Order: sequence, then structure tokens, then C-alpha cells
Amino acid sequence: MNGHVLVHVPAVAADCFLIVWLGSEPVAPDSYILFDVGAEYVSATFSCPALELAGAANEDDIRRAIPELPGKPDPFAVLELRGGTYMQVYADEQGFHLEHQLVTTAAHYRCVDIVGPDEAVEAFLSYAFGNYEWAYKRRWERIAL
Repeated sequence: MNGHVLVHVPAVAADCFLIVWLGSEPVAPDSYILFDVGAEYVSATFSCPALELAGAANEDDIRRAIPELPGKPDPFAVLELRGGTYMQVYADEQGFHLEHQLVTTAAHYRCVDIVGPDEAVEAFLSYAFGNYEWAYKRRWERIAL
């Protein structure tokens, strides 16, 4: 690999893997891959405090709740796969703001574009039911929390 080494670092979370790419110089990671295997095998939970929804994610609740968020107190909803791995949406006068996190706040991302209700619903459905279109149809940027 041209002087590069991949190193598996045990993670604190069960069924979570961190692969670090080490370059030959300097002796610091060039990049890393964080993979939450455990999140791949659980059902998502959906919560939307504004509509008093909490429980197993289902398509009807997601389709109904997200478009109703604007103007509500606490206008957000969260899809959680497991502690630290989730997608959330927040609605304001500009539109719908999507974010997702993988295991830790060091891997927290925001959708670059503010989206409409249909796009927010589409992203949530994709995330909730293991279809990865949410990751590829939008541009995401890592943000520091």
C-alpha cells in the first residue's frame, strides 16, 4: 500500500469498528473509517416530541410528522438506530435541516442543503429502513460539536 498501514482500533461501543489509515510520514493518521456494525442489525426508533410520538419507526408516523413540524414548539424529530447513531431533522422558517451522527459527536454531519418536507421524509424513510440513498442523494459536511 505504498507505505500505508491500516490498523483496527477496538472501539468502546460493542460491534463498532474504527479502522485507521496510517501514512509513513508523519506518524499520524491520514484518515479513518468508523463503522457501527451493530446499528445495521437493529430497528430504528422514531421520536417526535411536538406530536408526542415515540416508538418503533414506521412509515405512516414519519410521513405524517415531518411535514407538520414547522411552527410547532420543539420542531424536530429523531430516528435512532442505537446510542450515538441517529438522524435528526429540525424545521424552521427556512426549511428542514438534516443531520446524522455515527457513534460519536466526532462523526456528526449536516446536510449542506436545507430541504423541503418531501426530501426530509425521503431521507428519514431511507435511513429508517436500511436504504442508503439518504447518504448519496445529499451532500453532507462534518461539523464540530
